[in-house]
Amino acid sequence: MKHIKTINKKISLIVFISVSIFLTSCTSQKKLIYLQEKANSVSGNNVYANKIPEYHLRANDILYVKIISLSTENSDFFNGGSSTGSLYQYQNEIGIYLNSYTISDSGFINFPISGNVFVKNLTIADAQKEVQKAMGKYLKDATVVVKLASYRVSIIGDVERPGVYLFYQDKVNILEAIAKAGDLTPYGNRYRVMLVRKTESGDKISMVDLTDRNLLLKEEFFILPNDIIYIEPNKTAKALGFATFPWSVVLSTVSTIVTIYALLR
Repeated sequence: MKHIKTINKKISLIVFISVSIFLTSCTSQKKLIYLQEKANSVSGNNVYANKIPEYHLRANDILYVKIISLSTENSDFFNGGSSTGSLYQYQNEIGIYLNSYTISDSGFINFPISGNVFVKNLTIADAQKEVQKAMGKYLKDATVVVKLASYRVSIIGDVERPGVYLFYQDKVNILEAIAKAGDLTPYGNRYRVMLVRKTESGDKISMVDLTDRNLLLKEEFFILPNDIIYIEPNKTAKALGFATFPWSVVLSTVSTIVTIYALLR
């Protein structure tokens, strides 16, 4: 009888430990979920209105400028070659860099014939108007297209594919940027994502919680050119190895132990 009681105590201890491990695993899985509705979240909302920040051009930004005119000869001159040949000049990053315009420290781009055009601190739309105004002196029927060719974002830390990514669109949010890098690893800390952003007064560091739905309302939800996103490692998860732990084996073992325990009782 004592022997059976001893076995029962040991089995009870094993069941308790197994259940504790299982509950811990459930907690770790919750830490992987994005945009959760928390206690401080704005409840009852399905639509989150967030104002997209306007980017103002800085020194060393690279602008793609294209002139469209009824006279292809004139437009080809300002676009750096024939219409057919210029298509191949923008097939890679080196081609974009060599055939675009870099904003100088003083805020100008040096455009053919028209000379320096000041664009620093302007939005893309305002920069386009300035180039259009400068070109209007030489080509009356010209239409100007201005795009930012240096929309780069650095994503480093605990992501699947860290690196520098180039985006060919004007509005990118932090989830889209992280998706470009293959998402966070299971060990990436979703509660503390560091966003480093250049401002006129220096580099600004913000901490972003990817698990909080309120992120949709914050300025940091949208990224800007030259932002750096750093994913801190979750040291606890990495130490315990939640992602690689054989939970199916644990559950199977717990089920077996519970069955044996019930039969012995």
